[in-house]
Amino acid sequence: MHEWCRANSVAIPVINEHWLGHCDFGVCAYYRNGTIDIWPNACAAIGTAGRCWSYPGYSVDRTPFGVLAHELGHHVDKQHGAKGGTLSHLWRPTDPEALTGYCPNSNEWFAELFRLFVTNPDLLRMLRPKVWPLFSTSWVSVERRAWYEVLAAAPRQLAVAHKRIARAA
Repeated sequence: MHEWCRANSVAIPVINEHWLGHCDFGVCAYYRNGTIDIWPNACAAIGTAGRCWSYPGYSVDRTPFGVLAHELGHHVDKQHGAKGGTLSHLWRPTDPEALTGYCPNSNEWFAELFRLFVTNPDLLRMLRPKVWPLFSTSWVSVERRAWYEVLAAAPRQLAVAHKRIARAA
C-alpha cells in the first residue's frame, strides 16, 4: 500500500491495527477521515479449498492484504473525489455490475474494483474492460505480474478466474 501511494503521489492513510478485540461495527476494517482501522484477526484467512475463496489478488479477497487495499480505495475516492466520493458515483455507470457480493452502493463498488486494481491489475483489466481505462489512466500499478502469476499458488481461484475471463470477453 505504501509503495502504491508513493508511486501515485497519494497521501498514505494512517493505519491503526487492532490485534485484540473486535470492531463495534461488525466488520474487520473501516476507513474514516484519512485513517484505516483494521482488525487483522477478524479478516479472512487465505483459502484455496472448501468454502474458503479468499486469496490475495483474486476477485474475492477478504484477507488483511485485500481489506487494506479495499480501504485504500475509499481513501483514494475521498482524496480524488469531492462530496462523498465523486469518482465512485461518476464511474459506476460505466460498468455497474458488482465485482463481488460486497457492493451495496457506489462507494463499495469503487473500493472493490480499486482493491483488484492494486492487488491484481491485470485481472481487473480482463474482468472489467470498460472500467479498466478509468483506473489505468488515473493511476499507475505497482503490481506488474500477469493475473495468472498472481494466482499461481491458488489453483481453484486460477481455474475460476479463467472461466470468468472467458465470460467477460
